[in-house]
Amino acid sequence: MHRLGLPAGSTIRLTASARPDIGVHRWGVRVFAAEGLAASATPRLTYGSQIGGGDCEQRIDIPAQDTDCRLEAWSRHSIADGWADDRCSVEDDTPSRLMIGFSDPSRPKARKDDVLLSFTFEGLEEHP
Repeated sequence: MHRLGLPAGSTIRLTASARPDIGVHRWGVRVFAAEGLAASATPRLTYGSQIGGGDCEQRIDIPAQDTDCRLEAWSRHSIADGWADDRCSVEDDTPSRLMIGFSDPSRPKARKDDVLLSFTFEGLEEHP
């Protein structure tokens, strides 16, 4: 799982992509109010989907929030009796973009970006 801060007023364009030969994965993103009075264990927003095989690209727009938030992203791969967590690696991290790669750590030829969550942030220029 990867966590990052999200300033109030920031919108996000999320693109999830998977290589076609990696099998089925599930990815998810949750948005929580940041620490403090507005903090809660209940997510404000939850997004996620199954990806891989014939469905290798998905897009979502996450609307701006009225308070600072925390965003959590994860991915899991299919195993015989359920799902197992993927390994996470940050591929690119700039003020306007974050790319997080996920892979099955037990797969010998897994690449860091078997599943890639690409976040493009807008509205951050107002928040130094």
